[in-house]
Amino acid sequence: MHLVLINPPFIFSHRNEIIYSHCLGILYIAAYARSKGHQVHVIDALGEGIYNRKYFPDGLVKVGLSSKDIVARIPADVDLIGFSVPFSHVAQISHEIIADIKKKFPSIPIVMGGVYPSTQPKLAAASLADYIVVGEGEVPVVKLLDSLQAGGIQSLPAGVIRSSDPGNSNQISPFYLEQVESLPFPARDLVSFARYAGRSPRGIRTFRTASIITSRGCPFDCEFCSVHPVCGYRWRPRSAQSVLQEIDELQHQFQVNLIEIEDDNFTLLPERAMEILEGIIDRNRQGREIHWLCANGLRIDTLTEPLLRKISQSNCRTINIALEHGSEAVLQSMNKKLNLSKVLEVVRFIHEYRIPSQIFTIYGYPGETRERFEEAVAYYQKIRQIAPGIRIKFFHLQPYPGTKITQRAIQAGWLPDNVFSTTEKIRHFSTDSAIWIETPDFDKKEILRRRKVLQETFIEKRKRSFRSIVRKFIPDKLMDFLHRDN
Repeated sequence: MHLVLINPPFIFSHRNEIIYSHCLGILYIAAYARSKGHQVHVIDALGEGIYNRKYFPDGLVKVGLSSKDIVARIPADVDLIGFSVPFSHVAQISHEIIADIKKKFPSIPIVMGGVYPSTQPKLAAASLADYIVVGEGEVPVVKLLDSLQAGGIQSLPAGVIRSSDPGNSNQISPFYLEQVESLPFPARDLVSFARYAGRSPRGIRTFRTASIITSRGCPFDCEFCSVHPVCGYRWRPRSAQSVLQEIDELQHQFQVNLIEIEDDNFTLLPERAMEILEGIIDRNRQGREIHWLCANGLRIDTLTEPLLRKISQSNCRTINIALEHGSEAVLQSMNKKLNLSKVLEVVRFIHEYRIPSQIFTIYGYPGETRERFEEAVAYYQKIRQIAPGIRIKFFHLQPYPGTKITQRAIQAGWLPDNVFSTTEKIRHFSTDSAIWIETPDFDKKEILRRRKVLQETFIEKRKRSFRSIVRKFIPDKLMDFLHRDN
């Protein structure tokens, strides 16, 4: 059977915020389907249309192929079309593209997957996609292909609903793969991966870079996190050997020298993380020059002293640490089980081993009284005293669709119950946009005051380099030319 997978154009709130996600989701599905004997074609609307930009009157920027170009790239002999929607704010444009596909291919089934349909399946079912995948998509998509090959889809695989029956979206159980070790590596050969290797999702342009996932799932239950509808609660790691084999492949095939680990819980089992890092150290001793970073916030109470020492020896560019708040009471409100004394101990080791690091925190969280905010500020100052080089990043709470904090905010009347009821309403949802929640403890004016306090107390005013100023105005094509030998 012939499967076509589509990575959509992305929407950004500003030109300076354009990043290039390495679309690992569809590349994993592509690799798995191919391993089961199916023909796979990937239309990477982001990568193939990387210089195509459309600026909307409301300030948003679309990057990627037009709907017309996407439809024109679909082969005539396609049997199933898979459409990935990785972010909720891309939902509206994805619905529009799917409608255009249906005009040309009315009899070809379309299955939609990704973060958006996993967290908002009922809204996703309002599109013209025939099927919605909730959870991880590799096995459900292949089972749909197998059913089509056997004569038609009679019964639905686990994790799949029909869009014509959206009422089942509340009862559907997401599908999660038992053993992620069984998956082949992402099919990066099906896209022009050279475009991505020169573009880090973090904006780094001095390395050949690749994102990898070494584990899935999270056993914790932080109220603000949206990972569980997508990857579940059970943590499923790959072996250190498998991870190192993928790193070797990336270096040999694509000359990658920066590995960006996208896991939510890379260090949950410190012994496994140390084995991976020891493998990187061994390869660097051989002159391989492998660097790495952890993009998502590491669980602080997994960072043992031996692990931090190993991190310092392994060409780590940076680690991000998930503190979330400096008040015990607010941490309890978040259901973030964390000992703040342990945090200070870890910070001391980070400083001792000179590990480049950032700490992630949230402000404007329900339960954050003025007193608790001030308590948090004092705690962050303690961190700075111990480790002056640590950067503390402050994020205003964003109520992501499908999270428990969003449900609580709606029940409390801090958010309208239809806040994410249409694709138009979530179109502007991003991590740096509007102040969504006001509670008896703070209104918009108070949130802005707290933001100012944090900025003036902790964020240094750094002189912008000439290069960073010029970069703001240089087109991507010219940047690619300047970095062509990196």
